[in-house]
Amino acid sequence: MASLNKLAIRGIRSFDDKQISVIEFFSPVTVIVGHNGSGKTTIIECLKYATTGDQPPNTRGGAFIHDPKMANEKEVKAQVKLRFHAANGARMLAVRNLSVTVKKTAGLTMKTLESILALADNDSGKGGKRGVISTKCAEMDAEIPQLLGVSKAVLENVIFCHQEDSYWPLAEPAALKKKFDDIFEATKYTKALDSIKALRKDRVAELKTEKERLDGLSREKSHADKLKARIVDLNQSIAAKEVEHDDTKKAYDAIVISNQKFNEYATHFREVYLRVENYNDNIAKIQLDLDESKMNLHEMPGTDEELEAKLKNSDGDAVRNRQKLAMQQSKADTTEGELIAARKQHTELAERQGTFKAEFEAQQERMADREVVIQRTSEKLKIKGFSSGLDSDKVLAFMSKLQELHKKQKATVENLQRESSNKSEEYTRKSAQLSSTLQAFKAQRASLQHQLSKHQSAITLSERQLEATHNLPSELNALNGDIEEKQNRLKKVQAEIAAAKYDERLDEKTASTKLLEERRDVLNSEFKSINMQSDARAKLQVYRNTAKAKTAEIKTTVSTANIGFRRLVGAEPHPDTMEREVDRVQVEKEHELAALEEEASSTNGVLHQAQSLLSSLKIQLKSKKEELKGLDKRLKTDLEADSLEEALVEAGNEVDVRKNLASIDAGSSKVYDALLKIGKQKKVCTACNRHMDEHELVVFEKSLKDQMKKSSPESLASIREELQEWQAELTKLQNLRPVLIARDRLKDIEVPELEAKIKEQDAKIPSASAAAELVRLCSIFHPIPSAR
Repeated sequence: MASLNKLAIRGIRSFDDKQISVIEFFSPVTVIVGHNGSGKTTIIECLKYATTGDQPPNTRGGAFIHDPKMANEKEVKAQVKLRFHAANGARMLAVRNLSVTVKKTAGLTMKTLESILALADNDSGKGGKRGVISTKCAEMDAEIPQLLGVSKAVLENVIFCHQEDSYWPLAEPAALKKKFDDIFEATKYTKALDSIKALRKDRVAELKTEKERLDGLSREKSHADKLKARIVDLNQSIAAKEVEHDDTKKAYDAIVISNQKFNEYATHFREVYLRVENYNDNIAKIQLDLDESKMNLHEMPGTDEELEAKLKNSDGDAVRNRQKLAMQQSKADTTEGELIAARKQHTELAERQGTFKAEFEAQQERMADREVVIQRTSEKLKIKGFSSGLDSDKVLAFMSKLQELHKKQKATVENLQRESSNKSEEYTRKSAQLSSTLQAFKAQRASLQHQLSKHQSAITLSERQLEATHNLPSELNALNGDIEEKQNRLKKVQAEIAAAKYDERLDEKTASTKLLEERRDVLNSEFKSINMQSDARAKLQVYRNTAKAKTAEIKTTVSTANIGFRRLVGAEPHPDTMEREVDRVQVEKEHELAALEEEASSTNGVLHQAQSLLSSLKIQLKSKKEELKGLDKRLKTDLEADSLEEALVEAGNEVDVRKNLASIDAGSSKVYDALLKIGKQKKVCTACNRHMDEHELVVFEKSLKDQMKKSSPESLASIREELQEWQAELTKLQNLRPVLIARDRLKDIEVPELEAKIKEQDAKIPSASAAAELVRLCSIFHPIPSAR
């Protein structure tokens, strides 16, 4: 248990700064007795200063230290030493030093000098140790209450309470509660609870915000997951299509190679077949010649000698016969070559005849299709004169009329687009005007709300001022009561003085004076006890006056708050039950306010959710429109035709035509040349075995020369280059098909869906905003009544 041992004072108030005054505290109690001004209160103030570091009230500027003028010095140093036993049994010493200096302007300057908190051993006089714990005032202010085992509030308000503050148990409830909170250290718990409540409120608001954000992110994540899954599926489909395309391309290349080989084989087979036929013809001719020779030969008559002689001369004959045979053989070879060339020319001309027939039939079909298309178009567009019998002039006339109609329609479309742009500009202008009007209304609403809050605060301030003015009659009544009481006492005293006969009683009083003087000594002893009771009587009188003033104040307050009390509580006010009724109404209003705040939070959450969803949808719509714009730009850049299907059909037809042209053998030009030579010489087409006149021969020559040009190596190389270019164009167009599909999906499905959702959210937001505003206004106009 902690206890005080000794206190040394120097230079504090009336204690001189030249010597030290020491007081020792005994157990169980030490009573301090002395005349007024002897320093009793100073001892308590020094104890409080030594333990807490706080100086007494109204001592700023050095009033707590001995006056330098009385000491006749410019500087006075003060010291307070306190030796005490701590709660742990250790003996401690606390030293606090102060100084006051006289200024040149007749003022005082007070300084706090170095302080000491140390351990004081019993053997310090015999060489014992003294350990210094701290020399800082702040550390001492916190350390000494811990050593004493009580808080600073207990030291200030209970143990070393100043006489000017000793009436705090009779103070107002708010001040009394603050004192008790400081004594029992409940303030930090209330602050902690308030902090926890505020923190919980902030965390709840943050939790709601984060939940809404989480919901929005979850929706976006689900949408992103769907998009990712769709992207994966499309990538897989693209990969499958690429594999299928590669397989198809490989098969196509294999077929092209096999067709080339087959064409080479067919050409070689045709040449071999023609060569075999020539050989067979030669063999037949030779056999015929041999048979004819056998038929023409006859046995030569003569003897052997004659025959031998002829045989000897047969070498020359054989040479001559061989020469003749060689001449005949050369003639036969020439004839055979001419025959082979004629047969080749015949074959090629037959092939060309079939090609021309097929082209003629195809041209007839195209012309029939053209007539059907022209008839349908003329019927659809109501163009007369093209129902039947269409020749080239009518076709040209129809094309010119169609172009004129196209120009008219184009002009109509441009006019419609111009009108649409004008209407769009007018709509934009009206939308801007409506937006500016909406902003003006919003600003007006904010201004009205600000004025409303300003007027509400002004009303509250006026109510407070009105309540303060209502208290003035009660105070005035109390003062009038005091004046009347003092006037009555004054009249009574004056009447007593007038009624008393002091001249006659003076002698009696003189005689009794001695008796009274004798009794004075006896009464002096009683006077001390009466002085002690006078404080109690004075306090009692003060309490009575205070109670009387408070009662009048209560009545005035009740009469003032009668209208408001009846309006809020619904009953007549009674001082005994007013507080309970107000607490009950306050609890009800707090519940109503909590319900309104919860509803406002829910409504704001719905509004915020709708706004966040609308913002997300607008971002998605913007992204989709940018993607759609990029796809349109790519299609416009890479696609020259009106539609992709038409471009694909055109590219496929061009590729097929050039493949057919490229399949023509370069050796065909020789066949055409041979056919041309024979045709010029004999005026006969050996391919179809038909005679020709001069006009037909000119046409025949021109046709063969055209075919020779087409079958030349340079023409074939150009055709192959064009084939590669058209194949690349076809591949590029095929790659545009997924782009076209994605563009159509964005344009026809995704963008309209997002626009519909945005329109739906735009329709929801005004109602949600109006509901949130209504709940907020309800919370503003449902104030909680003051507990006062």
